[in-house]
Amino acid sequence: AHPGPAACRCGPGSARTHVHRGCAPRREVAGRVGLDRTVATAPHAKMTNISRKFLAISDETEECLSALVFAAMRAKAVGAGLVILRCAETPGLGGWIGLDKDISQDAMDSARLKASRHADRVEGRVGVKAELVISEQDPVDAIRKQVDQDETIKALFLAAGAGRSPGPLVSRLAKGKRIATRPIAVTVIPGDLTDAQLDEIGGLAG
Repeated sequence: AHPGPAACRCGPGSARTHVHRGCAPRREVAGRVGLDRTVATAPHAKMTNISRKFLAISDETEECLSALVFAAMRAKAVGAGLVILRCAETPGLGGWIGLDKDISQDAMDSARLKASRHADRVEGRVGVKAELVISEQDPVDAIRKQVDQDETIKALFLAAGAGRSPGPLVSRLAKGKRIATRPIAVTVIPGDLTDAQLDEIGGLAG
């Protein structure tokens, strides 16, 4: 059993990186084992009353950090919140419920750790603390679900890969396919921008 908020040593600063029952709100929507589950860590206290948020994706691509940093820069410039979404890479499930749960949880924990590292880099670079959302759905479904559930999300930020395929999400947009079920702004930036170029287009230069 968790010791509860009074005895927990997590503190407000660590609620962003992991979830304890009794300390940080946890949201789960579960169907069968390993599918359609989403966990959101509690946002920073200063974000609780924000009526506008920007969504960016954490993944294994080199360009994703550019999108995360740019989204944070724009959020800082206009006083919006930042949500970082990470999709867990869950291997094929074998039908063994207990084992599947362990594998699924390991994938979620790994995704949360990687997203937290990205969030720390963004905070160190821009000074914006992000809300983390970890999902076991594929990126398109996860984005759609998050946008549907959180009406304060007004924009999605993506980065296109340089010198190769722009990535599945950007390719989907290029084909005219919708990502969300309601209208939101979508910004796609080049994934090979330098720090100086990011500062300039992000509004932090000078």
